[in-house]
Amino acid sequence: MVKHTRTSLFLLIFLYLSTKSGDLEILNKENSLFLCDFDNSTLKLVINNGFVEEQVIKCLETYNYAETLVLNKSRLKTIPKYLSILNRLVNLDLSHNEIATVSFAASQQICKKLKQLVLDSNDIHVIRPGDLDCLQSLEKLYLTNNSLAMIENGTFTDRLKAIDYIHLVHNNLTTIDTSLFSKVLLSDKLRMGVNASWNRITGFTNSINITIQDVSLSTSINIVLTHNNITTVDIPYYFKMFNVTHPFPQLLRFGNSAIDVRFNPFVCDCALYPLALALRKFYKMDQDNPVFSITCGTPLRLEGMMVRKVEPKQFNCSVTQDCPDVCICTKTIAVGLITVDCSDQYKANDLPITCPVADMININIKSGHLKRLSPRRYLHNVTVFDVSQCAIADIDPSIVEVLEGTRNTLIYVNDNNLATIPKTFQKFSFSEGQVLTIDGNPFNCDCHTLWMKKWLLSNKIHIYHQDKIICATGPGKGKPMVEVPDSKYVCQTSLTFVYLLCITVGSLVVLILLFAVTARNKNSIQVFMISHFDICKYCFRKSTHRHLLYDIFISHSCEDDDIIKTITNRLELHNPPYKICIGEINFEAGRTISENILNAIESSHTTLITVSNNFLGSEWCNMEFREAHMRFLRDRNINMVLIILEDLDTKRVFNELKLYLDTHVYIKYSDTHFWAKLLQCLPIMIPSNSARDETSPLISN
Repeated sequence: MVKHTRTSLFLLIFLYLSTKSGDLEILNKENSLFLCDFDNSTLKLVINNGFVEEQVIKCLETYNYAETLVLNKSRLKTIPKYLSILNRLVNLDLSHNEIATVSFAASQQICKKLKQLVLDSNDIHVIRPGDLDCLQSLEKLYLTNNSLAMIENGTFTDRLKAIDYIHLVHNNLTTIDTSLFSKVLLSDKLRMGVNASWNRITGFTNSINITIQDVSLSTSINIVLTHNNITTVDIPYYFKMFNVTHPFPQLLRFGNSAIDVRFNPFVCDCALYPLALALRKFYKMDQDNPVFSITCGTPLRLEGMMVRKVEPKQFNCSVTQDCPDVCICTKTIAVGLITVDCSDQYKANDLPITCPVADMININIKSGHLKRLSPRRYLHNVTVFDVSQCAIADIDPSIVEVLEGTRNTLIYVNDNNLATIPKTFQKFSFSEGQVLTIDGNPFNCDCHTLWMKKWLLSNKIHIYHQDKIICATGPGKGKPMVEVPDSKYVCQTSLTFVYLLCITVGSLVVLILLFAVTARNKNSIQVFMISHFDICKYCFRKSTHRHLLYDIFISHSCEDDDIIKTITNRLELHNPPYKICIGEINFEAGRTISENILNAIESSHTTLITVSNNFLGSEWCNMEFREAHMRFLRDRNINMVLIILEDLDTKRVFNELKLYLDTHVYIKYSDTHFWAKLLQCLPIMIPSNSARDETSPLISN
């Protein structure tokens, strides 16, 4: 215990003597020691832990001729006013404080002489115009390890005539603005460096409109932007921003400048391809410039590769416009190629309707759902058409017209379910380098496919793997088609009289049954044909000359507008389109509602009544039904169609409507074949001056 007391006593004596010396003051405050240390040889004054302003001022007054001041770890919130004591100050280091605002308003005396300002490791979030204007002699500014997210435009003006280096490492900046280099507008002999590595920078902005014409061969600008978030460089955008019209001669102005953007996550896709071309072209001019060493961050297969060394065909990007569902469309910008890759997720049984537009298209579909090949306009531009290993059993004969004549096209239809191919291929004119594969299909070898053998033999250089084009049926079963003798390509015709008689009688019985079923289910068959076959879109339907103002008047409740809009749009897009009358749109101003209703019914070939619970509750809708019903009863040539939009409240159905529902056919909106049934009830409208007969010869009466 005594020993500990003596030790404490000696420490107190040492502290007292040190304080009296004047060259070194030590104060114990919150376990931090105040330090005031001056070096006469360099005129450098170091102050640490200057929490007590009186002590700091006393130190400054003692060494007021110091040229360099390091004032660290003193919890400064602003640049202190008492710095004016040092009237010869040139270098100022205020790092490791808590400064949030850069302002020299209270220290004007030192502004004009200060050449270096260090504000590292503070709490500066933004620098605004005017904050640095007084520092006319400032050459170097250090702002490392702040939370700096923005340097507002106009901060670095031409008033900072001496600035030549700005250190912005480890901050939160997202852009670099050309205002940092505003000196270039003052002199063509500018030397300037900016280090903004380890930020979140994605690109440049140009608030002061510097152009390529403002840069000369004597200009030296060095920018370090390593370890940021730069993913691409939009060459056309930056050329426009800096008014670069003739890149090769104009970019020579940057011969003494360099930009280091290494260690950024560049995406080597279509957007970066122009930069890659530029790097390849200019590499030999300045091989040491770090810009030529930038590497790809993504895609994974190119990670770490120098951008200038990536092959042009490897710069790809996704295309979404007109890309078929569940397919992946990729563009190779260097050759103008789009690849459409459809995996087993492709569920359609025919080729996609749409495809991205390009001069060259590669299509690759591997799906057991693809069963038919129909012609598509985009096939004119297909260079590789790979539909092998699908389930194709039918090819539209006219597909030859869109596949024929394309140079260097590869057509792979092997390993499908084809028993034959259209005979239009017999006159298929192969172009130079064009290839077709059809092996791996179960071809029938009979009298109908003999032409295929001759066709194969005459196109050996275009149709590959002929030894694998095997007969699946016929006398030549299991052999290559080209090796089966012509005499073996026969069709079975030796039926006995009994077989012929059975077939004839059976056919007659089937025809009679079909006729009976057809007569009994005439309407259902008509609806099925209209809904499933476009070719029968106009079958079974009457044609009417248009001699009234409207084709269809739609009676409805305004509360059902959404459904009515759907029905109206479909009818107006019909070919030929129907001219629709809607009450709130087409009623004439100045007339009563009842007059307008009666006029609309009388001016329309068909009245379409859309009944819902909303309709039943509307007095005007009930009136429209009664007027239409009266006209229908008065003139049986008048067409009235009733649509039930939902389950009706039977208590609200009025007598006239109930009688009509009990005695006439109506259509439910929820019916799967609603549109087909509706079209079956509507006549095809033709101009009144048309020479077409009133009724199509296809119409069943």
